[in-house]
Amino acid sequence: MITHGDDLLISGAWLLGIGTLVGAIGQTRQTLTSTDLGKDLVLKGNGIEAVGNSLQAIGRSKMLNPESERTETYFIFGSWLEAIGNIADAVGIGMQLSGSVEEGIRTDAIGSGLQGLGAAIEAFGASLTEETISRSFEIKGNGLISAGSFLESVGNIFILNEKVRVGEHILLLGSWTQVFGAFILIEAFSLGPEPEPERGTDGHNRHYSYANYC
Repeated sequence: MITHGDDLLISGAWLLGIGTLVGAIGQTRQTLTSTDLGKDLVLKGNGIEAVGNSLQAIGRSKMLNPESERTETYFIFGSWLEAIGNIADAVGIGMQLSGSVEEGIRTDAIGSGLQGLGAAIEAFGASLTEETISRSFEIKGNGLISAGSFLESVGNIFILNEKVRVGEHILLLGSWTQVFGAFILIEAFSLGPEPEPERGTDGHNRHYSYANYC
């Protein structure tokens, strides 16, 4: 049975996928042309990602229960931190387009770092839960998003140190790494929760067979 919280998780995952893809396309145009062409797409992509992360945080909050409160707290905090990081990225890129280039790049670097930390916290939270296929995808997806975000932060630091071409290529690698991570998350949330094993009268778990659902 899909709850309203599950709907928000799936919707948020799709928005993350769209946002990272839009941002990666923009970053590709920017890197290939060595101009600001594409920065507007990167800005929009981060805005879409912020909405996606917010939906996921709200969805997790709606699904809180005493048994999973500790682990779900990691997901909720991580999602909000990612949303804050995306907003900071968008603000930083907007500053660059407005002429405050150095300050904007610095803000962008901080935002990407926050986003990477948020995704890492979510991956850690997923590792604390019972191992399932969907949880494994969540760990991998958030791990890639975290790695990609940290790469973007590093790329911006290179640019601040006047190593622009190297920095741009690191930004490109980071942006596409996040795309792969986001689409793995879509698969994770599309799978839905796996059925819990039935407990027998002796208190031990009985394993389901696929025949039970046919």
